[in-house]
Amino acid sequence: MVFGDAMNDGEMLLSVWRGWVMGNALPLLKQHVGRLEVIGHCKEQAVSHFLQHWLNSLGLSYSPED
Repeated sequence: MVFGDAMNDGEMLLSVWRGWVMGNALPLLKQHVGRLEVIGHCKEQAVSHFLQHWLNSLGLSYSPED
């Protein structure tokens, strides 16, 4: 499980069981890993919110607005 926002994260994001792209990620990275879900911005503690949601509701989809 990894999270990334820069081009140096691209290979890592695509090589793991599950990867998520930060909302503030570079547009080129979002295009490169287009199949991955985008979560919120790092300044909004998106990883923390995502993990809290994921741990409390396994199997449900995530929205940064939750």
